[in-house]
Amino acid sequence: MSIRYALSQLSRSTARRAFGRAWLGVCAAGALASLAAFGGAHVFFVAAVWLVCVYAPVRIAIEILHSRGPRMRQELQHAVAGREDRYATPEHVTLMAETLFAKEVQLPRLAPPDLREKVIEAATRVTYTAFRGSAGTAAVLRAATTCGTLLRRWTGVIAAGEAANSVETGNGAAPPALWDPSASVQDQWVALRAVAGLAALTKTLTAVYEDSAGLIFEHSASLRALSEAAMDYVDQVGLRLGGPAWEDVGGMPPEAMTPERLSRLAETWMAFCSTPPPAPRRLRAFVETLSN
Repeated sequence: MSIRYALSQLSRSTARRAFGRAWLGVCAAGALASLAAFGGAHVFFVAAVWLVCVYAPVRIAIEILHSRGPRMRQELQHAVAGREDRYATPEHVTLMAETLFAKEVQLPRLAPPDLREKVIEAATRVTYTAFRGSAGTAAVLRAATTCGTLLRRWTGVIAAGEAANSVETGNGAAPPALWDPSASVQDQWVALRAVAGLAALTKTLTAVYEDSAGLIFEHSASLRALSEAAMDYVDQVGLRLGGPAWEDVGGMPPEAMTPERLSRLAETWMAFCSTPPPAPRRLRAFVETLSN
């Protein structure tokens, strides 16, 4: 499983490029060591051997995984889905998060190419952290409802900002990290893409809870409806499409959230979404804030 999982990772272009750079470094070091052993008179022969006989065949084999890798990934996902220990290891959790993401989520048009991987990575980290502790499925459910609460507040703040209304979040003004109507289009897209990722994460964590617990969450329909509506709305705002005003989704699970925690969650999630991968420290900051 571990070897096939590692090979299936190379179906992604970023992983293949990273491997290619690392393999080139290994071959260059090997060539230099060979020159040191055999002398500079054999530089052409040494270079030819390492380039043609060592570097090129492995690099070509890795590129073949561009087409074979996704099939390997699907085979692993199907194999893990029926196992009792499908949330026992980070690899299993990642495969389940990918499966449930593909089943549940259709990202909006303004989503950047790497948002899918970021959401899956976040869902994997949250889920595996929950199952390493004693809370298990309860911690996953709590994370899903917290993300839903943040998503509802965040989308409401954007809608009110677009309508040029004052917004309150319980006891004071809305945290400025959520939305700034006067910001540039580029800055607004950073926030809108973070909202789209948060909606996708909410749906994925809800599905993870129901799959791992074998139960249907009573508020799951509301969480899914909110996530779908939020993803449609960020497209509407970001692409300046004509559409109806935002309507809040009812039936959400009750959860109190202070403006300070609301702002901190939004800041850490937006920082993670806007940072080129990998961003382990940004993700760790979000997961820690989410679990506290």
